[in-house]
Amino acid sequence: MDWTTDYYFRGILQADEGWILQPYGEITFKLLENMGALNTLGLTIGSWNSLQGGPSGIEGGSAKADPKMWYESDFYVRVGAQTFEDLSTAIIYTAYMSPNDSFETVQELAVSAAYNDSKLLGPFALNPNALLAFEVKGQADAGAHRGVYLQIGIAPGLTVFEKTEYPISLAVPVNFGFSLSNYYEFGTGEDDGFGWWSLGLAAAMPLKFIPPRFGSWQVKGSFTMLRLEGDNLKAVNNNDSTEWITALGLAFTY
Repeated sequence: MDWTTDYYFRGILQADEGWILQPYGEITFKLLENMGALNTLGLTIGSWNSLQGGPSGIEGGSAKADPKMWYESDFYVRVGAQTFEDLSTAIIYTAYMSPNDSFETVQELAVSAAYNDSKLLGPFALNPNALLAFEVKGQADAGAHRGVYLQIGIAPGLTVFEKTEYPISLAVPVNFGFSLSNYYEFGTGEDDGFGWWSLGLAAAMPLKFIPPRFGSWQVKGSFTMLRLEGDNLKAVNNNDSTEWITALGLAFTY
């Protein structure tokens, strides 16, 4: 479960008023492992949700369906592989749905890649990552054409108090979002090629006082500056170009 002050999806404003809670969960089935260069191949099924107060949630108008607070519910299936120990790739199907009818369902196919370059750069590792997404039904911008989206980023980091019972993992994620085709048109007939970029500071700490039989727990938090570069994105954000977002979360794995 995460709590956040604002909710932007790839630079598109979803909510910036009222409380925002975002519970999620997933289960992974290991399909293959230790087959030459292929370390693991897994199938993941998951759900991500956004529960909201404010105009897009509980305070929404009478046209909103019940439960009003359930703004978004995403279902996704991911086939992910780890090869050569450090390269992670995946193919992902996602259905973005709104139980309270705030937006029409969007279906998407995406491919992702992330590389752990710590063996090459040591403490200066950048951990580059990329996501390429294709809308197959519906549009995130509610525009007239299905879009193609590209996101690239890095996440350099380090661990402090590494030898203690409560080490803290720090990361400085930097991300850039682009429309390769009609992703940020918003029905205007013109597309924003460069949509947004962000710079953040994220931290996570394990909760070792919780017995292992209850899973591996951690508390996490982040502070992010989001900069909107596209004119269309600024227009749907009340002509604001810079947002400051704080998030706190609690997670566990088995």
